[in-house]
Amino acid sequence: MPEKLFKEERLIRIMEKISRDKKVVVSELAAMFDLSKPTIRTDLAILELRGLIERTHGGAILKDVKSEKYVSGKSLLDLRKETQKEEKQRMAQRVRDLVQDGDSIMIDGGSSTYYVLKYLRERLGLTIITHSVFLLPVLLQIPDAKIYLTGGFIHREFEDLIGDISINSLQRFKPDFSIVAVDAISIENGLTSTETSTAQIKKQMLAIGSKSIVVADSTKFGKVSLCHIADLKDIDYLVTDKNVPADVVNFIRGTNVELIAV
Repeated sequence: MPEKLFKEERLIRIMEKISRDKKVVVSELAAMFDLSKPTIRTDLAILELRGLIERTHGGAILKDVKSEKYVSGKSLLDLRKETQKEEKQRMAQRVRDLVQDGDSIMIDGGSSTYYVLKYLRERLGLTIITHSVFLLPVLLQIPDAKIYLTGGFIHREFEDLIGDISINSLQRFKPDFSIVAVDAISIENGLTSTETSTAQIKKQMLAIGSKSIVVADSTKFGKVSLCHIADLKDIDYLVTDKNVPADVVNFIRGTNVELIAV
């Protein structure tokens, strides 16, 4: 008997299959998940609304597979720290330049934000709010910082605290900056994440900060993941490397977003 999954888990499985096979058939998905065809059609309608697929008669295909690559998952944090390392260090230095002594920041977990915190050790009197257990060792190296760690359920793979408790904790603050990393960026689909739980945290952080900073190296562009975080035009700063695609540069020129490419 097929494994019973929560809806978002099922959507991830469907996207993994459609990314691999380039198409799916309603009847095959219904048998795979032991669900009715109307339920599967509803799932496909949700994915279509998120801009990931195009429904067809009896199934669905990937949307515009030539222009965007679907990202279904990511490697372990320790491996990601070594990927695009020089670019992430340069981006982290520019984020440091945006933050001044005495500022308050809210920051999410990840390899890019790991390097941001490494450089923020140079700032004095910071107040730092995070849900990331992974970042805690670096945070403890900032001796004069006030550190707030949210509660919540531990996501072991990403070493994050997630769920309602974590989100409710974040809502108690109004920091000067929210600093967030993302899994994928595209003009059409905006900022997206592979995980529903982390997408909710990132969305909340971007909404809370007086100014929002998104840190993403150029390998994240032209890609899309399952869970929407925000539209590209709705952030304040996009910090990336010098290989940022030209279409993104041109798009941002027509917005209020400040692009910083290093």
